[in-house]
Amino acid sequence: MAFLTENSFRQLILMSEIPDLERIELDFFLKNIYNDKRLFFFFNQFDLKKLFREKAILSDDANYIPTYRKVPDRVDNLNYVLEMKGKVKYHQNSNCSALKKGFKNFFMPESVVRLQEIDADKHRLLVNDIRNWFKINNFTVERYEKGEINDKILTKSFNDIFPLKYQIDPIFISQSNNAANQFHWLITKSTDNIELERVFDYDIFLDTVNELAEKRDRLCYGSTMQSLSKYDYLLKKDDSFIINLISERIREGGLKNVSENFLKNFGLKKLRDFWKEHKNLKDMAYKQISDYFKWTYNLKNKDFDVLYLEDFNLEGCSLCKM
Repeated sequence: MAFLTENSFRQLILMSEIPDLERIELDFFLKNIYNDKRLFFFFNQFDLKKLFREKAILSDDANYIPTYRKVPDRVDNLNYVLEMKGKVKYHQNSNCSALKKGFKNFFMPESVVRLQEIDADKHRLLVNDIRNWFKINNFTVERYEKGEINDKILTKSFNDIFPLKYQIDPIFISQSNNAANQFHWLITKSTDNIELERVFDYDIFLDTVNELAEKRDRLCYGSTMQSLSKYDYLLKKDDSFIINLISERIREGGLKNVSENFLKNFGLKKLRDFWKEHKNLKDMAYKQISDYFKWTYNLKNKDFDVLYLEDFNLEGCSLCKM
């Protein structure tokens, strides 16, 4: 029996594909994913296929068997001090310390993150410099948790070096003794074993789905906004990329409900605000359906075969064998 964390289960879904499934249309969604057409319109094809792969993996549907697909190496978004790399792990010991310890890292300060939009090359140099600085000074999660270093120490040391060197804003240091007023460097997230029992209330699920669908109906008024909602993945792209892609889709007929003058009249800021709100609703809807699958197919007792996981390029945790 193999154990997965929430993160490793998500990675398993990303590394799988359903052969010969080119598109998911409404009828397929209602029959094979979830019987509520309002939810279908939340998602683009990428989202729909990911949802179906999750269900296929959990349900062991013999008609749709996921296969491994090589995915690009995880792109470093440069938002954290400790670089994340290596293969996705599965665990064979439910008491493995790595299974319980969760995700821990250090945030990059806000002034560092902002630099990415202004000067990407300079931002990358700065991030690498900060990472080397952490290594040289042995600023580790373990030392932070032991109290050998803290937010105030890290912030003061950072301000002594990087603002002047890279012309960025220093981190504000509160003069109070309240630690909550300081910039908090450490981020921690639990990586719960997905075999642990989940709290799921079907009635609350239905109420939440109805509420999300009603909010989306109000947001996506008319065929123009319905069509553009499928492009919310462009939210963080630069202006020129958005203008070129949307204009191209309009010319080619992929956005036949959108006027050629839409971007000029509506404006990119309002479009980004629309995409941001839609993506938030979509992410919540996706989580609701995902949790419904995990409950329906009793994920807490799901027995993942080791050979099956290794076929998907997951590797066993070395600490489980110790």
